[in-house]
Order: sequence, then structure tokens, then C-alpha cells
Amino acid sequence: MSTQQNSAEIEALKVVMAKYSRFGDTQNWTEFRKLFTDDLVYSVEAMPRSSPKAPQGATIEGLDAFVSGMGEMLAGVKTSHQMFLPEITLTGPDTAKSTWGLHDLVKTKHCIFNGYGHIHQHYRKVDGEWKISRSHTSRLFVDEQWL
Repeated sequence: MSTQQNSAEIEALKVVMAKYSRFGDTQNWTEFRKLFTDDLVYSVEAMPRSSPKAPQGATIEGLDAFVSGMGEMLAGVKTSHQMFLPEITLTGPDTAKSTWGLHDLVKTKHCIFNGYGHIHQHYRKVDGEWKISRSHTSRLFVDEQWL
């Protein structure tokens, strides 16, 4: 792959992540869903919770379970995700991986959640479009303000 092609693919992956943030924060689940493969595996080490006793982490397998779960969890919730400083590697003609710096602010009726860490993605091209096939959010620390 030429340097120019490599750069174009990396820019395309940046657009996927921009859409991930925007469609998730605006709760546009129809467009959000288009960013993932059907066999998606999503995991998070610490996430917003309904109570201090609820589990901090989760793993979800499958696109349908992930999108419906996000819709349920975020109904009536305000979020803002900022992803920055990407490290993107093309691992093959149709595969890639990345690590992004992450700060997310999530305001629920029970808690204000600030998460700081990294989001690690694996991508696969499907019908010529980059899609997220694996996603893992690791946390350096979280700040939960219970209301």
C-alpha cells in the first residue's frame, strides 16, 4: 500500500471514530449501528452505573445486544465523549487497530460520571467500509458524583 493510500485509510478510520462519538452522544442509534460488525465484542472496565453497588464493568457480544443495551442504558441520559491522540495501525488490507485517549462525561439522574482512559478498537472492512469489530475501554480512573 502506498503512503498516500495508507494515509487515506487512517483518515477514514478517524471519521469512523468521530461518528462513533457523535452518533452515540446524540443517541442516533440507526447511524450508530452502521459503524459496527455484526459479531462485535464490546467490553468496558468501568462505566456509568445506576448505583454504587452495580457492577463497574461489562462485556457484550453481538451488535443487536450492544445497540439495544446502549439505547436502554442511555435513555434520558446526557453524554459527551472526547477521543484524542489516536494511534492507528493498519494490520492488513482490510484490518486495523487503534488506541485513542478518552474522556467521557455522563450525566444520569443518579450520578455524574467522568471517565478517563483509553479506547482500544479493532476494525474490519465490510463491503469496502471500515467497521468496528472489537472495542475495549480501559480506565486510568473515574470520578463518580452520586446525587
